[in-house]
Amino acid sequence: VESHDDGTRKWYFPSAVSEATHDEWTIRQILVHLGLFSGIGSLRAEVTDFHARQGIVLTDVETTSFYSLRPDGVAFDDKNKHCVLLEFTRPMDSVSSSPEGDWAERKELEKNARYGMHIYFINYLSALHGRPWNCTQVNFTAGARGSLKQTQFQDRLRLLGVTNSKVREKIRALTVSKTLALSDIILK
Repeated sequence: VESHDDGTRKWYFPSAVSEATHDEWTIRQILVHLGLFSGIGSLRAEVTDFHARQGIVLTDVETTSFYSLRPDGVAFDDKNKHCVLLEFTRPMDSVSSSPEGDWAERKELEKNARYGMHIYFINYLSALHGRPWNCTQVNFTAGARGSLKQTQFQDRLRLLGVTNSKVREKIRALTVSKTLALSDIILK
């Protein structure tokens, strides 16, 4: 795993509690980690104002829902002030493409649309409060039948500090293997 020049690990994955379990953080918990949370009242006002600037009026329920959303995972590079929302998905993969693109592209667009406003909000709030955080999103998509875009998958692992190609390949192979094993269990 990639390290900074001082030897400290580059990425921190607080949602990865152990090999077998994870803890999905809410957007509010992410904001707390980034130092952008100063109380629930001010967060509600910031969410409401942010959306109003986009011409969107939120109900109280929608406001709460916005900061309660839970991406599948989150990674932080505290030194470089980079936050990455992680999404893992297993859509039904198919052999043919449709006018909307192939199965992986459609799922990618869906995931990006789901979190796009949240990423924009985190970056907006960071700039507003003079904090240099940059938030992005990384999606890992493996089809239910074990298909995945190998180059894209490995590039995303590299982005998260998995610099050893053999390790990236092992992760890719395990992902496909586990996906197929899960499909096998479901089909039995």
